[in-house]
Amino acid sequence: MTERQVDTQQLTQRALDVVNSLKEIVINRERTYPPSIEAVLVFSGPGTYYDKLKPDQEEWMRWMDRDRIRAGVAVVSEITAARLSDLLGKKVKGHQISPGDILLYGPYFVYNGTPLENEIFRKALNSPFCKLPKEKVIILDEVKEDDGTVHPHRHTADQVKSFYQQLTIPKSPLSRVTNVALVAHIPDFARNVFYTRKYNDEFVESGNRSLNFWVYGLKSRKGAGETHLNSEFPRLVTYAQRGHLATEPSPFAT
Repeated sequence: MTERQVDTQQLTQRALDVVNSLKEIVINRERTYPPSIEAVLVFSGPGTYYDKLKPDQEEWMRWMDRDRIRAGVAVVSEITAARLSDLLGKKVKGHQISPGDILLYGPYFVYNGTPLENEIFRKALNSPFCKLPKEKVIILDEVKEDDGTVHPHRHTADQVKSFYQQLTIPKSPLSRVTNVALVAHIPDFARNVFYTRKYNDEFVESGNRSLNFWVYGLKSRKGAGETHLNSEFPRLVTYAQRGHLATEPSPFAT
C-alpha cells in the first residue's frame, strides 16, 4: 500500500481544534437540538450496554458503549421535544417525552456496532425500561466492501461506510435523510469527523446529496479524557496516510 503524504502537525491541530470546540460547548453553553435532525448515529464503544469492558480493555474505557447509547436516547428525546414544541406552540422538555412521542415524532436512532455490541443492544431494547420504540431503531450489522464482499463491522470506518451505504437503498428509512446527529465521547471526534468527511465527499462525488452534521460529544468519565485523546492522534495520522479518512473534518453544528 502506497502511503500519501500528510502534514502530521497540521492534521493533529485540526483534530485538537475539533476536540477543544466540543469541550468548550460542554462547559460554556447549552446544547441545541434542531427539529430538522432526522437520524441520530451513535458510535459504539468499549464494553457493551451490559458489560463495563470487553476482554483486554483498559479501565479508562469503562462503560463507554452504554454511556453513548444513553446519550443517544437523550438526544432523540430532545429532538422529539423540539418537534413537539413547534407543533404545540409551547415548550416541551426532553424528560417529558414518552416512547409514543418518539414513535410519532422522533428521529431514527441508528447503531451499527460489532456483532457482540449489536447482540447486547438488541437485548437492551427488550428491557421494560427501554425508552426507544423499536420502530425508530435501526441496527446495521454489515458493511459492503468495494469488491462486493460483505462482513460485520470491525471499526469506526466500517460504521461510517455502512451508514452511507444505507442512504443509497431506496427502501431504507435512511434513504431520504440529510440532517444527522453524531454521538460519541469528545475524544472520538478527533477521528470521527474525518471519517465522515471522507465518505461524505465520496457520496457527493457519486452524484448524491451532502449530509449536514450536528455533533453531540460526551464528557469523558473521570481520569479517561486525556488518555483517550492521546490514543486517538497516532491512529488519526496513520489512517490519514493510508487514505482511510480525510485530512480535514466535516463541517458540523452543535
